Amino acid sequence: MNAVRSAPVSLVNRKGFVLPTVVFAVAIMSIVVVASVTTSQDERRASRAVRESTLAMYTAEAGLRQTYGNWPVAAVKAMNPGDSLDLGWQDLPNKEKYRAVIHRVDNGGLQEYNVVVQGRRTGLNGGISTIIGAVGGVPLFNRAVYGESYVWIQNATLDSWDSGTGLYNALTPGNKADVFSNDQMTLQKTTINGNAGAVGTMTLNNSPTVTGTTTMNATKETPYDKLACPAGGYSPVTPELAAVGYTGNGVLSLASGQTLNLTAGKEYFFRSVSMAGTSKLAMPGGGPVTVNVQDSIYMAGGSIANTSHKTTDLSFQSCGSPTDGTKTNYWGLTGGADAYFSVYAPDKVVYALGNSAFYGGVVSNIFYITGSAQFHYDEALARKTSPFLRVQKATWGQFPGN
Repeated sequence: MNAVRSAPVSLVNRKGFVLPTVVFAVAIMSIVVVASVTTSQDERRASRAVRESTLAMYTAEAGLRQTYGNWPVAAVKAMNPGDSLDLGWQDLPNKEKYRAVIHRVDNGGLQEYNVVVQGRRTGLNGGISTIIGAVGGVPLFNRAVYGESYVWIQNATLDSWDSGTGLYNALTPGNKADVFSNDQMTLQKTTINGNAGAVGTMTLNNSPTVTGTTTMNATKETPYDKLACPAGGYSPVTPELAAVGYTGNGVLSLASGQTLNLTAGKEYFFRSVSMAGTSKLAMPGGGPVTVNVQDSIYMAGGSIANTSHKTTDLSFQSCGSPTDGTKTNYWGLTGGADAYFSVYAPDKVVYALGNSAFYGGVVSNIFYITGSAQFHYDEALARKTSPFLRVQKATWGQFPGN
């Protein structure tokens, strides 16, 4: 017999030679190895990309917190709806960078800002991630009356309307004149077209009418913050102030028959304001006008003439700490046909003088209104620009990284 065995038929060509099986095997194994290496590299790159994207997200989040903590108050205050403020690229201690851009996205009135932050990692493989947060104005007048310690309403009638849609119409009063006390409340023979709530005791005498809900033992709310007084001291003597005898000492005292014509777009700062007889605060040029008062206001016999009939045009604000301890916490305000204004005085006793109509909203420490006065809450005040901003809850979001 022949000692050499024949190769399998499947591996023999027509000329009787054996095909290079080993070469095929090596080629196939090479392909498998290359594919495995490529897959491994792809997985490493993907893993690195995920890691860099995650770290870039942390960088962006750190930048967002830095932006919140170093909020550019003056620059943001100057922004109009639709404006953007680019704060540029900023360095973090680990040599990473972030860029924050603030966009004002409201249509005017109560502010709303989107804060878009890019985080960037250093190095050739550094990732970029973008996150967004939101900051909004804190509405000061989202109800007719707020009293931190006490609210007393006797015989008065409260209702609402929206000056943003038209003039007040007694034939179609609104029902959003909500009243709230962060402690105690007394309602006596009064009508409230809205809700009434108190954290502490609510005393109801002589069958008051509340068209909405009446809530006792309500959840306590965060007290309103006090405002700082304007920098630079009391208002200086200007032509309109000189005309009523103001000397620049912060004491504005209008004698009977005097009229102070407030200048549109101006902010005033006084230690105290008193008005006697037929004196008047008028706004011939419209608003907005802000009157900051450190101590007291007393308008016995005086009146307010806001002929625009927009409560958002005129605001009285308490600021700072009283200069002495004698009745500096009392604000007596007069109503009337043109008494359209808001009062932000969370540390003051605010009481309505006379039986006239009041148009606007009040934030106070203690609020009194008696007699047959009518209080018409302007719903437009809830949309008014606020001096306080707050990071909106549950607004953090991430965009896909680059």
